[in-house]
Amino acid sequence: MPRVCGKVAPVRAPGRAARRWRHRTAGVAAVAMTCAVAACGGANDNVPYLPVVSWYVGPDRLDAAALAATCNDQAGSDYRIEVEQLPADVGARRALLVRRLLAKDSSMDLLSLDTSSTAELASAGFLAPVPTAQVAALSDGVTPAALAAATHDGRLVAAPWFLDPQVLWFRGNTAERAGLDTTQPISWDDLVAGAQRLGVTVEIEDRDGSGLSEWVNGLVAGSGGALVSGKGRSTTVGLDSDAGRSAASVVEFYDEAGVGPGPSSDALARFAGANGGFLLASTSAIADPALAAVQADMRATAYPVVGNTSVAPMAGVGLAVPRHAKDRTQAFEAVGCLTSATSLQALATGPQHTPSRLAVLDDPAVAQAFRSADVARAAATTGVTVPVTPWWGNVVDALDETWSPVSSVTQDATPQTSQAEVEAAVEGTIR
Repeated sequence: MPRVCGKVAPVRAPGRAARRWRHRTAGVAAVAMTCAVAACGGANDNVPYLPVVSWYVGPDRLDAAALAATCNDQAGSDYRIEVEQLPADVGARRALLVRRLLAKDSSMDLLSLDTSSTAELASAGFLAPVPTAQVAALSDGVTPAALAAATHDGRLVAAPWFLDPQVLWFRGNTAERAGLDTTQPISWDDLVAGAQRLGVTVEIEDRDGSGLSEWVNGLVAGSGGALVSGKGRSTTVGLDSDAGRSAASVVEFYDEAGVGPGPSSDALARFAGANGGFLLASTSAIADPALAAVQADMRATAYPVVGNTSVAPMAGVGLAVPRHAKDRTQAFEAVGCLTSATSLQALATGPQHTPSRLAVLDDPAVAQAFRSADVARAAATTGVTVPVTPWWGNVVDALDETWSPVSSVTQDATPQTSQAEVEAAVEGTIR
């Protein structure tokens, strides 16, 4: 990273900010000259070097700056975390990370990494494995799904942070009026039929463009199958199967009932509207400003079932250190702080994220502030993450091609067509 007078200068983002930075180079040169005259940066410089850990975060409801500030206070003169923002769209986020990691960009010290991207970046050798001395501390008490999503080839390559399962949100007594017993598993058929009778919608959240693939993955898993299994190119795709046809039948029934458009970026706003009744979204959705008007009236129950067990789609974030990070030691120290019980409690009570360590929810204050604690705990145990495969980005594209729009999905044709597309995506062939 660039240093000015023994300190690390902030790395400017590309675009207009970068152009302004270039226009100021004369000013920087002047500062450098002043430093030289004053012996700044020389042998007599008593200003200590403070490593800056540049933490790149995706769009989220959490206050990353506040978490960083807390860790900075604890770190003292060991390091300082500075927060940098990544793009909102999951595809754009992935492309930016890959581009900079390929370039061995040493200015990225810490990444808030989508669990769906971990295997891809780890298999390319972009991530530094967690130091052996920290593995136990960063994996102790972590839910198995979160730990599996952070592991590649038997090594922990990210620190599990949070893993939000989707739950079924509803407003007031909507579930009761729809004839649904929230103390028992609710089937997709009963949910859709109940919403249809009431004339309300069943919205499905899609914050970053991955909503459709997560939905399909959850439906296949809930039907007893696996969308993708195996390692590397030697994988098995499980769409052209009873589980795949069961998943497609749910999508087909949902669309024919006219209760919603499928996964959409405006699902939360629609749920808060006049016809909103049900919302399939993460536990943290309730903290979104789009739901402020109905937040007090929201209730949560388990994700709807295809078979007998609720298998909720889960997406989450792990904290990873790039292999070429300049200050890896300090970055892993920052990871230790950000995954502490105090930080995980802040994740649960503020943005309503389900922490990777469910024991955090045992704290009475956390349990009281975390609106869906009991439902989230159960969902995080039985839910499913996206397959841990380096080719997940390709799989997402293939699913978007064959399961969208939802009005085109049929249980007779879609599983077979999608099977071929996903197999080609994993094998790296062009169709």
